[in-house]
Amino acid sequence: MRQELESLGGDERARVREIDLLQFQIDEISAAAISSGEEDEELRKEEEALGNAESYQTALRGAYAFLSESNTQVSPGTTNASDALRSALGLLQGKEAFAEVAQRLSSLAAELDDAAAVIRDLAEASEEDPERLAEVSARRKALSDLCRKYGPLLADVLEYSRATTERLSDLLGYEQRARDLEASIAAANERVRKAEAVVRKKRIEGAPQFAKAVQKHLRLLALPEAVFQVDFAPESQDPSGDGLNFLLSANPGSPPLPLSKVASGGELARVMLALRLVLTQSPPTLIFDEVDAGIGGAAAVAVGKALAAVGKGHQVFVVTHLAQVASQAHQQLGISKEIVKKITYARVGELTGAARESEIARMLSGGALTEVAVAHAQELLTHSS
Repeated sequence: MRQELESLGGDERARVREIDLLQFQIDEISAAAISSGEEDEELRKEEEALGNAESYQTALRGAYAFLSESNTQVSPGTTNASDALRSALGLLQGKEAFAEVAQRLSSLAAELDDAAAVIRDLAEASEEDPERLAEVSARRKALSDLCRKYGPLLADVLEYSRATTERLSDLLGYEQRARDLEASIAAANERVRKAEAVVRKKRIEGAPQFAKAVQKHLRLLALPEAVFQVDFAPESQDPSGDGLNFLLSANPGSPPLPLSKVASGGELARVMLALRLVLTQSPPTLIFDEVDAGIGGAAAVAVGKALAAVGKGHQVFVVTHLAQVASQAHQQLGISKEIVKKITYARVGELTGAARESEIARMLSGGALTEVAVAHAQELLTHSS
């Protein structure tokens, strides 16, 4: 509605200029009195007939002479088609053996008479009319000029006239239309305000339960003292609750502050993971980096299981150095570097079977591939999600 209000034209001088132009165009098209979108094609056919009237008459009269009984133009000694057909019919009529073909000749004779009558009428109607020809040519030129301006086809000219008339009506009724639109916009804004109030109320009501659920997951993700809250701006500043803040206190004695200001990379990744575990909708692909920073043991296992749970409904990429996390993956990729001719290349490849066991064992032992580390790796993989 705001766009429509703007399109009406708020500048009075510009509006007056547009009104004058539109009125001129409408009057020009209206004065042409176009009968239909096909008028030009009808005139083209008439112009062609008028321009060829003399040759048309000669052809029609000659054809009629060859077909009709009163053949005055056929050379002496020749028989017109009608006489020839009736002569043939006279020879066959009354003979039972030829009854079928005689009937066909009789039908042809009737059809021939009809065709001859039509040709005669066309010949009589086809008369030279220079005045009408000039009139049709002038009319076609006038219509062509309109098509160059508003076309390309007459149907387009008529549609342009309709749309222009509608636009002119809007401009002439600007004041009333503007008042109507402003009233509609005010009513719509009031509906939005009421809807925002409902949304804000629902968000505020749901925030404590939501924050409690996120906090519960955070305490399982190696943030045992974490406090998570949702803070809303005053209603006057944020009527719908869109501008809410997530507050986090990761350590005892620290007040909850905006997440973007106090969370480290690892803490932020874990909060994101906790949010994904609570919320039912999220992007189809999620990337976690440093989500396991500063944790180990049971906390690392909990983080790994949480990531695996999210991975059942999403594509999840995790960069990790913890065996407890890597072992929970549905698919594990190993990244390594090598130098070839003084150029460093990064290699990425899928780890499966024994190669994956060896990589998990290396992560557990810090590099040494011992039997104990391999056994531990096998155990982790066996109990993974």
